[in-house]
Amino acid sequence: MLPTAPTYDAMRAAGVGVQVHYIPVHLQPYYRALGFAPGHCPEAERYSNEALSLPLYPAMTDGEQERVVAVLKAGLR
Repeated sequence: MLPTAPTYDAMRAAGVGVQVHYIPVHLQPYYRALGFAPGHCPEAERYSNEALSLPLYPAMTDGEQERVVAVLKAGLR
C-alpha cells in the first residue's frame, strides 16, 4: 500500500478527485521492454509512491479550492 493511500482514499471518499498521475518513465511499457525494471530509478519510484495530483482547473472556484484544502488537511491527520 502506498504511503499516501489513506489520504488518497479519504479524499476520494469525500468526493475530491485526487489522482496518481506520475508513473516513472522507466516503468512505462516501452522502457520495460528495453530492460528497465523496478529499482533502476529508486528516487523516481519513491516520488511516484508519495505524490498525489490535486484537482486544479481554470474554472475552479475559491470555495472548491477551500474544500480541497480542508479535505486534504483532514486526510493528513
